Amino acid sequence: MTKDEFKWKHFAPEIILWCLRWYSSTPMSYANLRDMLAERGILVNRSTIYRWFIEYAPVLRKKLRRHQFIRTDTSWQLDDTYVKVKGKWHYLYRAINKQGETLDFYFSHKRNKEAGYQFLRRCLRYYDIDSQPKTLTTDKHSSYANVIARLKKEGRLRADVEQRQVKFLNNGIEPDHAPIKKLTVATGGFKIRKRAWSTLQGFESLRMINKGQFDLWLRNDEHKTLVRERSAFMNRLFNIEGGYQ
Repeated sequence: MTKDEFKWKHFAPEIILWCLRWYSSTPMSYANLRDMLAERGILVNRSTIYRWFIEYAPVLRKKLRRHQFIRTDTSWQLDDTYVKVKGKWHYLYRAINKQGETLDFYFSHKRNKEAGYQFLRRCLRYYDIDSQPKTLTTDKHSSYANVIARLKKEGRLRADVEQRQVKFLNNGIEPDHAPIKKLTVATGGFKIRKRAWSTLQGFESLRMINKGQFDLWLRNDEHKTLVRERSAFMNRLFNIEGGYQ
């Protein structure tokens, strides 16, 4: 994305990205953001902020993907959590490594073998066989065993990978769901699946930034300037220097 893709927006790109950053990392409503901007003399309707978020959150995820390091890990933890859309449960599949870094995520309206297959295949797409983990820790849902066997048969997953279904070994990913769940609760609920997925991409993207997964790209990684530098890094992804404070 370039500055040209902010063309026809009635507000500066820095303000749009500021809204994206705050809404993706703090449990608040679009009305809260509207009021925060109003305090700074900027009048914008909350529905406008909503449209910005739905448009730019998926773009942010794509840009971060290009800057995400492919780390060789011995084990991954896989799990899913519930997200309600128009009164029905949907499932957010998530994967983290031993360091707690988010590897990837996938949103599905079903929790079955096909959804699990698409999720794990998505996680593996940037890893060759030698850099794949030797251990996959999952819950005891039967779909994971079927998915692992299918991917092995297709040659997409290393043949010697071990699946572990011990609950306490998956303790790392269970609390990692909590920040995302807090943000989804603050939305007040989703009505449309496509927009729910766009929103979740924003939440997960900022979660990855705030975990420090992209700190190697910062110009200054001193602790006292970390928040500002992460904001500046996000703006640079959109070819925007500086930022709105």
